Amino acid sequence: MNNNETPSQPEFYRFQLFQGRRNAEGKLEKTKTVGMAYHAPGQENYTMRFWTFVQERYFLLPNNKVSGRYFVMTREPNKKPDAKNKYFWNIVGSGQVDSASGVVELELDLFEKRIYMNIFPEAQAQSVSFADFEAELTKIAA
Repeated sequence: MNNNETPSQPEFYRFQLFQGRRNAEGKLEKTKTVGMAYHAPGQENYTMRFWTFVQERYFLLPNNKVSGRYFVMTREPNKKPDAKNKYFWNIVGSGQVDSASGVVELELDLFEKRIYMNIFPEAQAQSVSFADFEAELTKIAA
């Protein structure tokens, strides 16, 4: 594909990760953006980056046993080259869809405050290429 062509399908969608609070009416209000999540069409998991831990990647994977529930996970490479599993996965939190607020409410083991992920991608970021994704992550890490 050359630079003049528009992709027929986005390579990644981008979602805000934020802290928030409920107002008197119970509506969730964003107080601070704390990171971004990325999702490729056809994939089950989301890749998450928090500004506090820019070098680390977290993953949001659906709980296949309970609809609307997620696991927050980290992964580390298996050091054995001939191992059956390429990675060790560690559960470090959970998430639950709150469709009325349009978010996934995330609880991470070491964070006292709740973090929310929009369930709708950012309109201006619906077509993020892999190169743009990596460039943005590099910018964040700098």
